[in-house]
Amino acid sequence: MPDMDQGIKRLLQTHPADILHLALPDAIYVETLPTEVAVGPQLTLDTLLRVTYHEVECVVDLEAEAKARPEIGRRLFEYGSRVMTSTGLLVLSVVLWLEAGGTPVSSPYSQQADDLPILEWHFIGIEVYHLKAEDALAHGVAGLLPLIPFMQGGGTEAVLEQTAQVIQQRAPADEIPELEALLAVFGARRVGPQTMLAIVRRALMSTEIIETSPLYQMWVRDAEARGEARGEARGEVETLRAAVQIALDGRFGALDAELLGLIAQATPDHLRDTLAHIASDTLEQLRMRLSA
Repeated sequence: MPDMDQGIKRLLQTHPADILHLALPDAIYVETLPTEVAVGPQLTLDTLLRVTYHEVECVVDLEAEAKARPEIGRRLFEYGSRVMTSTGLLVLSVVLWLEAGGTPVSSPYSQQADDLPILEWHFIGIEVYHLKAEDALAHGVAGLLPLIPFMQGGGTEAVLEQTAQVIQQRAPADEIPELEALLAVFGARRVGPQTMLAIVRRALMSTEIIETSPLYQMWVRDAEARGEARGEARGEVETLRAAVQIALDGRFGALDAELLGLIAQATPDHLRDTLAHIASDTLEQLRMRLSA
């Protein structure tokens, strides 16, 4: 799903050292490398990190998957071998499985011709849904807190509200908007968007922190671009609807049933028009744009 894919990639990019610590506690994060590996046909990876591991300089390819996929071993090998060729550094492959479903493949990925071994590619797999939300809350590592909705015990309204409060208390001030926005997106998958917005309001007193988040604004721009390119494709329209609903809620508070109905029935053009005027129009003007 677009919201989860973008959100996870953003989390990997903004808090790589925190996520890296899950898999390689002894690795020292150095920098994030370009993810477009231009050797042969272009590949775009989730996140590439230059690290030192036990004093060895190497690269970590950090990938996130919603559910277990049988082809992940081959993909990690393809990614890693391409990065090794382009950087000259050893590559450590890590995959996060976010949601239960299927059986995660075991390391290593191997190939052989009859009885002749050809290759083995070792990787680290972390089943996030087996981690305990209470442990993540206790440690309070900022970059891991948005992942709590995927963890054991992390999908309840009470725990999500506690997580929002912990982010407020422990995260650096300039990181709070994005971390709260990520928590809202992932948490909505567990308790629904309306409940998640209510949690945000209780924890923050308003949804402005999400509305003004660079990540949220990026999603709005992406929703508009995808809507123009793909018209009324269901997934794109739903992204637009969610963007309009969150923005209106952030400005005006809880929305009435009539306005929610207008959002549900609005065309992609009307939704984009509403987003374009969301900061300047009155509520009645925006209502008219949705129903025009």
